[in-house]
Amino acid sequence: MNKKSYMKIGILLMVGLFICAGCSAQQGGKYTVEDLDNLAEIKIYSAENNELIKTISDEEQLYQYNQCSLYDDSDTEEHQHKLEKDLEGAKEQYYMISYKYPVARFGGEELVENTTITLYEDKNIIKMTVSGESIKGFSVPEEFLVFYYEVSEEEMNFYHSLVE
Repeated sequence: MNKKSYMKIGILLMVGLFICAGCSAQQGGKYTVEDLDNLAEIKIYSAENNELIKTISDEEQLYQYNQCSLYDDSDTEEHQHKLEKDLEGAKEQYYMISYKYPVARFGGEELVENTTITLYEDKNIIKMTVSGESIKGFSVPEEFLVFYYEVSEEEMNFYHSLVE
């Protein structure tokens, strides 16, 4: 082989190396939209004055939030009423409103409100309200969009860490 052939092969190998390095650099610790379940951001408000405290769009925090959001849906209606009753008189502390990317790939770029999680002072019970606008195709009465969950101390600490 002559010098020109070695030069061409060398350039092609370098280009291939740069392409591979670029692809692996893009994958470094990033989550896909599917990993995040289309979650785009979380806005945290004070329940006392409805003031925006923080907006979270960090992928790692969004991923962890999604992992905490895997609730047991086997609760009975009686258990839901018991948890709701346990919250009577409890002081609301924070609202965590999650927003997702729109399902349609084309068109509107505006984020869609998905759920609101309400944290209460000195309680390990949260209230999750599913946004009516996140359900497409038909209307669901509000009473069927509110759920109560007991969460572990670890999960509650995580939610509070998002506020800080």
